[in-house]
Amino acid sequence: MNLFSQKPAHDPAVAERLKGWARELLGLGDDVAVTVMQLNCAEDDCPDVETVVGVLEQGNQRKFKVLKPLAEVTRDDLATALRQST
Repeated sequence: MNLFSQKPAHDPAVAERLKGWARELLGLGDDVAVTVMQLNCAEDDCPDVETVVGVLEQGNQRKFKVLKPLAEVTRDDLATALRQST
């Protein structure tokens, strides 16, 4: 493990696109916080990297995982993750 290696740079436009898709698919207003993160996955049953979308509404916090790097997530991937979580 190299603690001094740089994390790969992510295009902020990609994260904004995913946030927009989440808002659209879930019917969220602008008052709801949506976060998008690419995380290393340490679990045995997932790839090395996953994308996590968090929805932070007052009194209700949800997260959705797509088992792909952030740059590879499609709208269909996100829609599938949202459907599977309900």
